[in-house]
This record gives sequence, C-alpha cells and structure tokens, in this order.
Amino acid sequence: MQEFLGLHPTAWLVIRILIILFSTYLITRIFRSIWKKSGKDKIHHKFFYNMFNMLVWISGFALALSQLPLFETMAGTLLAGSGIAALTIGLAAQESLGNAISGMFISMFRPFEVGDRVHLVNAGITGFIEDITIRHTVIRTFINSRIIVPNSVINKELIENSSFTNQNASSFVDVTITYDSDIDLAREIMAKVVSEHPDFEDPRTPEQIAEGAPMARVFVRNLGLFGIELRTSMWTCHININFGACSDVRYRILKEFEAQGIRVASSKMIDPLIQPPG
Repeated sequence: MQEFLGLHPTAWLVIRILIILFSTYLITRIFRSIWKKSGKDKIHHKFFYNMFNMLVWISGFALALSQLPLFETMAGTLLAGSGIAALTIGLAAQESLGNAISGMFISMFRPFEVGDRVHLVNAGITGFIEDITIRHTVIRTFINSRIIVPNSVINKELIENSSFTNQNASSFVDVTITYDSDIDLAREIMAKVVSEHPDFEDPRTPEQIAEGAPMARVFVRNLGLFGIELRTSMWTCHININFGACSDVRYRILKEFEAQGIRVASSKMIDPLIQPPG
C-alpha cells in the first residue's frame, strides 16, 4: 500500500496512527450520539457509558503505540521486569482502582439516581447528583457549584436521599404564640393555611381519609419560656419546591395571625418579674 502511494515509511506510520486515533474518536462520538438519543439517564447508564469511553480510548492508544517499531522492544523490556512493574503500577493505581470498583458497586445497587437530592451525613455535603464517572461522583450544590467526591468516599458514606422511592418531602413549620392568644384559633389558622396551599401534598393514607383524619395536624410542641410552641408539617410532591412552599405558608400564617389578633411570641416578652433588675 505504501509503495503504491509512494509514501515514506515514516509518513505512512504517522498516517496509520492518525487513522487509528481518529477512528477511536469517531467510535466514542457515535456511541455518545446513540446514548443521548436513547434518553437513558440512570446512574448505571452514566457509569458504564464513561467506562466504555475509557476502554475505547485505552484500546485506541494501545493500538496506535503498537504501530511504533520500538514498541516490541519496549514491551519485551517491560515483560522482563514485569514483577517490579506490576508492583509499581499496582501501588500507583490502588486508589483509582478502588474508586472504579466503588463506582461499579454504586451503579449496581443504585443508592441514588441522577437528579436525586442527597445529603452525605459524615461529609456534610448536600446537593443534587449530576454525574458519575469511573473515578468520582459529581454533586451540584444549591449555589450551582460542583463538588467532586471520589467514589470510594461515596461508597463508605451515610447517604440521606430525599428522592429515594418516594419523592414527597416534608418540613416542619414552627410558630410560637403568646400565652394570652387563642390557641384553638391559632391551630385552626395554621391547619387551614397549610392544607389550602396549592403545593400541599396530602400525606394521609386511604384508611386515614376514610376515617376522616385532617389533612394537616397542628401539635402543641412545647410550653416554652416565651410562649406556646406550635408545629405543623408542610408536605410537597418534591423536595425542590418544599422550601419555597414553607416560606409562603409562614408568611400567610403571620398575616392571618395579625388579622385575628394572635400575637407571635419573642424573647422580649419575658415577664419583667423574672428579669434582672435594671
């Protein structure tokens, strides 16, 4: 072939290497296009997609290197010292191999999926799963930054997953009213505001609905130093909208309390008799 084209052996060698590398690139691009069109965005799909890419590139580079005349001599030298080489490479790649194996376990047992909101209890990291590679997992925080966590760390972590099996989320709404306020009216207002919010998700079971249980319950959490502490729960269909819904509910409760003459307690309302003399 090279005699037919009249190419110098070195030029033909360079062309072969470039063809191999371009073919490798083309294979990864075609696979990426097929993968994107399939719409598969599960955690194990992402992991094995990244693993496939890595294997294709390693194979492509190895095939390109095999075209070099010195490759056989280098390979023979490496094989002659294979014991030392294997030990050196093994020690150097121990952490990377651990991350790869941990990533494989994560993709198999799936403690989370792409898009899930998770909290790494020991590390104190909270955010949304964005991607997983051979080496690490990418978590997007609430301020839109990315935290790159090694898979071996994820595999050992206590993971709080707000989206696991059931995406419904709940947060407490706490209000403290003064002792001279109408507690029954306050509880009625809180239950009404919460249950009538457009994002409220009814948490009752079919049995509780049949028994006539209220959609939202208000509890007397504590008889505190500053007043009566009331608590209810705001349920939403997803954790992403829960914070905003709780904010709306607190605002509406405050406005309803003001309209009905219910006072919200504060530390400034302590009885003067128990305050130190001025």
